Amino acid sequence: MSKVVWIARHGHRQDYADLGWRRQADRPHDPGLSAAGVVEARDLAQRLGQESIQHIFASPFLRTVVTAVHVAAVLNVSIKLEAGLGEHMSSKLFRTPPDLWSTAELADRFPQVDQTYQSLVVPEFPETEAAALARVRLTIQQLVQEFPDNFLIVTHELIGKGSIWGLLDHQPRVRFPTCGLAKLIQDQGQWKLAFSGKTGHLSQLRHPLPEVWNYLLRQIVHR
Repeated sequence: MSKVVWIARHGHRQDYADLGWRRQADRPHDPGLSAAGVVEARDLAQRLGQESIQHIFASPFLRTVVTAVHVAAVLNVSIKLEAGLGEHMSSKLFRTPPDLWSTAELADRFPQVDQTYQSLVVPEFPETEAAALARVRLTIQQLVQEFPDNFLIVTHELIGKGSIWGLLDHQPRVRFPTCGLAKLIQDQGQWKLAFSGKTGHLSQLRHPLPEVWNYLLRQIVHR
């Protein structure tokens, strides 16, 4: 029987919708979802609700956890926080290692979080893009070895791409809009990419330019 790995990017970020959010945040490097992101996460959950998914692995960043929570509620599956799927630890994105909620804090807030799971890979700070891709390649390969059932990964744009590339013998062009979905199928020991960047399940499609513009503005405001 074929094994399936689903990969989703988190929903639209809170700080992309509210440029003043970071100045007031206790954890400015760890935004949750915007109102649009919550809608995206719910749409993603409805899309995956009928799929055979036995495990959910999520980056420990709040936006990925919240996205995963919506899916977990529909599938009735716990969430395993895997640091190896975390955001690219670039010194261009973070001046210091980002302050994240602990697993216990997240589990207290979101009961779907599995407190017993231990990350297979822990990223170093800072890391280059090449190091981040090598890290996620190691993570995805260990996950498919240790968990024979179908599973979902909820992660970030670059790390989502790296997860796909980590299972294939080539690096196809991949796009990952927020709550975009990819599907990989293993057949007779070989992994194949069924699709990537699918957004047909989203009820409120957004043009990518506003997200890029908001990101650029945020960099100017918070220099």
